Amino acid sequence: MAATANTATSLSESYYLRSFYKSNRDAATTSKRGELSKGKLSQADAQALRAAVRGLRNFDLNDDTDDGSDIYASVSAFLKTYNNALDSSNNSGNYSLQRYAKQLKNLAKEYADELKDIGITVKSDGTLEKNDNLLKTADVSDIRELFGKDAAFATRSSSYAKHMNTKAADLIYTELTQKGKNINLTL
Repeated sequence: MAATANTATSLSESYYLRSFYKSNRDAATTSKRGELSKGKLSQADAQALRAAVRGLRNFDLNDDTDDGSDIYASVSAFLKTYNNALDSSNNSGNYSLQRYAKQLKNLAKEYADELKDIGITVKSDGTLEKNDNLLKTADVSDIRELFGKDAAFATRSSSYAKHMNTKAADLIYTELTQKGKNINLTL
């Protein structure tokens, strides 16, 4: 498998997670996730999922110059953001977020065979699990089919994440107004 992140060195999964969660780094760490409100956590996960898809789309999946470790790390980070987005949306108490999480699960089930080809299993709860050995040796054309610039799986994942982000912003607004806080929305 070959792909490049346009750098001279391989980047780690944690690097990509930090990059995907740049708007709220606390949401990227298991120990800090519990401190965030349901709305903020859902929004951070949705934003990170969109960033992960964008990041994978930006890889040069036609380049044979590296060992694939960057693409492996990025796909691994994508899996974490995907699973986090499902978890936070399902636990948000917001019907719209739960509906988009269900659509994301259905999308993964629809692409289960293609995901399996690159070492990713769709579990019964809709979360994704990687097989390190298979993912590290996956054929780049299979990865391109899922995450390339025109790939339907990536496009639809990003779209659902965008809708989740919007609904999470609504949830944040509700959380703040229920606490009696005033929000100044003027610019």
